Amino acid sequence: MQAGSLTMSVFAHGTLNLWKTIDSYGIDPEPLFAKEGIRIHLPIDPCKRVAYEKIDRIRAKAVELSGDEAFGLRSATVYLPSQLGALGYAWHASLTLRRACMRLERFIRVANNNARVNLKDRDGCLVVTFRLDVQSRSETARDDSALAVITMMCRLICTDHFRLHCVNFRHARPQDITPYFQYFGCELNFDQADNQLVIPLSLADETLTGANPELALLNDKIVTRGLARIDKNDTIARLRAVLVDQLPQGNISDDTVASALHMSARTMHRKLADVNSNFRTLLAEMRRDLAEAYIMDNSLTLTEISLLLGFSEASSFSRAYKSWTGTAPSQARQARMGKHIPA
Repeated sequence: MQAGSLTMSVFAHGTLNLWKTIDSYGIDPEPLFAKEGIRIHLPIDPCKRVAYEKIDRIRAKAVELSGDEAFGLRSATVYLPSQLGALGYAWHASLTLRRACMRLERFIRVANNNARVNLKDRDGCLVVTFRLDVQSRSETARDDSALAVITMMCRLICTDHFRLHCVNFRHARPQDITPYFQYFGCELNFDQADNQLVIPLSLADETLTGANPELALLNDKIVTRGLARIDKNDTIARLRAVLVDQLPQGNISDDTVASALHMSARTMHRKLADVNSNFRTLLAEMRRDLAEAYIMDNSLTLTEISLLLGFSEASSFSRAYKSWTGTAPSQARQARMGKHIPA
């Protein structure tokens, strides 16, 4: 397995899902992986990446050997949170399914640096769109796998009452749709513009029994640093990783962050402008994201939260939080706790 940044790469831990999927058919995965020069040695280094093209060739050969048109769906049966690393654990500790999907939207590039997830509310549902607009030798299996695994992830944190409104597939209708009905249990639409899971809002915004804000936040930080490693030219990802480290120290500024990125503040501002962003906005976004997680942690006082976010005074944090949400942090905490949300 190769380390460092690859033009198109996948998280090394994620290759275990394909390995186990192939093995579930009674096919030995080892020769298929060995042909691509990939050796699986446990434990897998979380910093390792594998070329997408290699995994795509392995998957295509496995689909051919299995003869199963619904090969991609089998991926969900062998899914474990560890296959997504810290992102998988942050997902399981999320406050709501919507918050979990927001993590997937923000961090999906850890799993595949060309993948994208977009969220949108429409007609009483949360629409989760998965995009990977690159050529594949087994596009149907690849996209089915993504939709099936995300569905399994939803089921694991929502328990047995999780139901999809419908699923949209970009690929054509398979000859036998029985496995699809059996797995997704909802309306299925093929030949669509996008791959989408459509989830009722009543489920998307329900507080989850396994919510653990402290654990979710800890894993968010790990994923943020991981994104910064994937592409050293991604200024935004690198900047967010620095913000995570510097915020608790206080006195954060564009100069301190730029210095940590080994560039001048002027160069940093120019690079951010090139991708239609700016330092002030990213700092506010990071503080808001962290604040919403910290508010849920009963072990932290509002003064401690202020310091963790780099504010010198609690009053400054209170004003900022109210400007973001329209609610004072003390009121937000009381409202959350009134819903019996786990700390």
